[in-house]
Amino acid sequence: MSWLSLVFAIVLAMALVSLGGAQQSLPAQKILSQIAAGQSVHYDGIAITGDLDLSTLPGAQVPASFALFNCTIPDASFEGITFAEDAFFWGSSFGNASFERATFLGRADFANTSFRQASFAGCTFYQPALFGGALFENDLSFEDTAFGLDASFHDVRFLGKVDFNYSDFDSYSYFAAAEFSGDAFFSDVDLSATSDFSAATFSGQANFIRSRLNEPYFGDVLFSGPAQFGMARFSGLTSFGGAVFADEAGFGLARFSDAAYFSGAHFQDLALFGLARFEDIVTFQDARFDGDLNFKSGSITSLLFDEAELKEGSRIILNDTEINLFRAHWKEIQDHVAWQPGAYLALVENYRRLGWLEDEDDCYYQYRKLDQASKGWGWSKIIDILAWLSCGYGVRPSYAVVWSLLTILIFGLVFWIGDGIRRSSKPLSGPVEKDSIPERATLRNALFFSTMIFLSQGPIDFLPMGRHRYYVMLEMILGWLLLALFLVTLGRVMIR
Repeated sequence: MSWLSLVFAIVLAMALVSLGGAQQSLPAQKILSQIAAGQSVHYDGIAITGDLDLSTLPGAQVPASFALFNCTIPDASFEGITFAEDAFFWGSSFGNASFERATFLGRADFANTSFRQASFAGCTFYQPALFGGALFENDLSFEDTAFGLDASFHDVRFLGKVDFNYSDFDSYSYFAAAEFSGDAFFSDVDLSATSDFSAATFSGQANFIRSRLNEPYFGDVLFSGPAQFGMARFSGLTSFGGAVFADEAGFGLARFSDAAYFSGAHFQDLALFGLARFEDIVTFQDARFDGDLNFKSGSITSLLFDEAELKEGSRIILNDTEINLFRAHWKEIQDHVAWQPGAYLALVENYRRLGWLEDEDDCYYQYRKLDQASKGWGWSKIIDILAWLSCGYGVRPSYAVVWSLLTILIFGLVFWIGDGIRRSSKPLSGPVEKDSIPERATLRNALFFSTMIFLSQGPIDFLPMGRHRYYVMLEMILGWLLLALFLVTLGRVMIR
């Protein structure tokens, strides 16, 4: 074969491949005629020309199965249409498509489809609705849509705003690894069965206000914009484990009827749980908070906060919060709890119920210090300062010990430096010394004398001189007070 023949064969083969790869075209009118005749529709890899408008069909119904696989459909309207059998659009590409108020009595398969512009508002799906891997290039509406069985939106890419407001998901809903590039609205949505949003990405606002969610799973979800779950109702196990909230996370007035799991979540902005109600256990173990965590006026049945991390300056706001069980050691949260007397006293009571006595004392000590700092100068503040310095508000017996030792030392030095006591050359045997030569006391003698005075009364072989007799009386009074404070404080701590 000559080289010219070889070149000709290659060009011919390429032409045949090119012709074979091109989509065949089909007028939309032919499909409409098939439907009107009650025939099933089944095409694969065709390009539909013209406007595929089924809304003008008699009875607004597609009586037989309908399948358009890998087809190109520039303009289509299925508004108000009822698909009596299965409807398949797998891998097809739509320009402008409207399925508003359509009813799917059979299976609806939109997997791997792409839509430049689409609307499914008011649709009813009686059988599984499959949208896995689909692409929606612009704003999309599923408002007031009813999903009777499973709704699968895994790996779907929503490049514009998506609206699921007022929709009902009566069975399993699956949004795993979905990408929401614009705002996502799920307000007043009823997710009656398990809903899985694991590894989904919300780049805009995620709005679930007033929704009802049963066993929702938001594990490892990324919320790049505000996430609003205000007034939402969560039932069953709720999981936000490992989720990242890059913007404000709003759960105000939300209600969690069963366990809620936020362990490992990262709140990079405000975490708002004001007026939220947790009726079962909620876990924030290993969670991270870069902003404030606000539980104001909420109700907490049991909260696990072990090993949670709070950024410097982040606050835990518990004002007017009803706390039954809050498991977090005081040393982990002491620099972050916002000051409010009721909140601190609630935590003190919480630690008492847990039996964490050291945490109870530390929390109470901090409460008294902040309460003292908030007072203006007066007798109340002065008494508080004395209670702080002398015995640590009744929870630091070591303070009384330190002051006792300092008192003994100071008075001992006063007696020694001021030559305030004299020691007899022999012990006194009567009311008056006879044949005794008083000698100057050493520092050791002065400390011994001060100790005995502090504990009860001085030894009989030492005599205070001059004004130092008044110092003896003063030290005895201080000794009684400090010993009483020490015994009371120690008894309070030990008896518990």
